Amino acid sequence: MMARQSRSEMGFSVVELLVVGAIFGILALIAVPQYSMYRERSYKTAAANDLRNIAAAQESYFAQNAKYYALSSCSNVDALSQCEVNGLPGITRLSKGINVKIEAGAAGFKGEARHAKSDIVCRWDSTQGGMLGCTR
Repeated sequence: MMARQSRSEMGFSVVELLVVGAIFGILALIAVPQYSMYRERSYKTAAANDLRNIAAAQESYFAQNAKYYALSSCSNVDALSQCEVNGLPGITRLSKGINVKIEAGAAGFKGEARHAKSDIVCRWDSTQGGMLGCTR
């Protein structure tokens, strides 16, 4: 005849499984918003860095050509693509998913950059001293 199993060999109770499920749920409620904020911050940083690099290249281009370079071909890039930049010294392509629009004038240039998966737009105006900031 088989011996009766003791309580410790029977497995997990429903209450124990519910407690573990509740713990995982609480951890998910904390982690998901933090991950979303991290992604949004990385999109903003990539847009701002590309805009700063373009500004440095614009000044180099101006020193060689006595005019600024207008750039509108990179204003409709999807999140998985990189825009090729031809004409600005030192820049061949932008970061993945970055949309940039540069308007050039005789006195300076204005530019906007944003990531395809973000609604934060970083703005640059060389006539107002450079980076104006990044806003929604």
